[in-house]
Amino acid sequence: MRHSDIKAQGLIRLLTQGLLALGEQKTANELGDRSRYIGMSDIGKSMECMRAAVASKLGLSAVPAATAVGGLAPDDLVRVLGQQLILQRGHWQEHGIEKALDATGVKLVPQLEISVEHNGVPIKAHLDFTLVWGGQRPAVRILELKSNGRILESLYASYEAQLYGQVGLLKSCWAEPSFSVPQTELQQVTFPQAIQRLFNVALPESPDNVDIEAWVLSISMDKVKPFGPYLPDMGMLETCLQTAVAIWRTTEDVRSASLGLNDLDYCQGFHPLCDWCDVNTDCPKFQAVSIPSDSACGLELEELAMLKERKTALEERIAESEKRIRQTYSLIGAQDWISTGNHRFRVVTVAGRKTLDRSLVLDTLSSLIGNEIKAQSALDECVKTGKPYDRLYIGKINKPLKSAA
Repeated sequence: MRHSDIKAQGLIRLLTQGLLALGEQKTANELGDRSRYIGMSDIGKSMECMRAAVASKLGLSAVPAATAVGGLAPDDLVRVLGQQLILQRGHWQEHGIEKALDATGVKLVPQLEISVEHNGVPIKAHLDFTLVWGGQRPAVRILELKSNGRILESLYASYEAQLYGQVGLLKSCWAEPSFSVPQTELQQVTFPQAIQRLFNVALPESPDNVDIEAWVLSISMDKVKPFGPYLPDMGMLETCLQTAVAIWRTTEDVRSASLGLNDLDYCQGFHPLCDWCDVNTDCPKFQAVSIPSDSACGLELEELAMLKERKTALEERIAESEKRIRQTYSLIGAQDWISTGNHRFRVVTVAGRKTLDRSLVLDTLSSLIGNEIKAQSALDECVKTGKPYDRLYIGKINKPLKSAA
């Protein structure tokens, strides 16, 4: 290996170690020892995969400690750095969003903590941002940030469970000494007490007449999409609390070896978050025929996976380039072709694709027929289902890390 390559790898190793250490510090400062309580993200995760939620409580993670970076093999070092850049991007966005909200003058509490105990199980909720308005029409808004490579079309069930748990606890614990603000003297106070001391704003002693909502902000590199509002729902809150108890009890059973991790319910079907799961290496969902990686079939499968990754990266670059060129074309006021080398370019407005609004069709049929059930039946009879087809899924295996030695 060339001397310059060794230096470059040393820089990568240093950056990876720093990102891991930063994540460990942030978790310790804001979330504490996560093995000692059930958090809202644990509850959300278990809604889709109890196995993953319990494994997280047991500390079965493929993410190395910052102190272990020096022993990582080069390939694992690159993989860990890539994962950390994606994970840390959410923290960086959170910091930026906080500064942006602060600049508006809104009364904002970052990382508000709500602590309760249910059936002997310690449960905590950490709210990214809590916005407060006092006066004659008091209101509270919970904002949960989700950093996504692409803006979501709809929220995962795990995200929604997290929101219902947060907003439900805020209302149910309003007048209880369950609230704490990290790195302040405000520990185990009621919500009105916390807001009074932070902002000198008086809130009602009861939340019944307070406008309370929770929202998710899905944030990509250049877009934001809000999802909500999620309102306090005591039925959903009870489901979250019972789920927390189930996670706690199941974790104890697995820790005592009275139950195996692979005996737990796991996510069925295709789910995009499975590729990010730290314990997907031996998940029963992916029981597979093992093919030697150096065999003809193994080499072809690995090449296909590599080509798909390159295709995704190339499509993203093409989309960014096309967007930039369209913007430049508009700014320079071009009306005709632009030529360069062996190619010519032109931006034209194309008519939008026509789609059928099913809800509008149903409303129209209902008004004509006078019977919504018959209209729905008529619409269903006109639906054509295509032939089944084969789809190839490719997922990453988060294998145990290898030593650099």
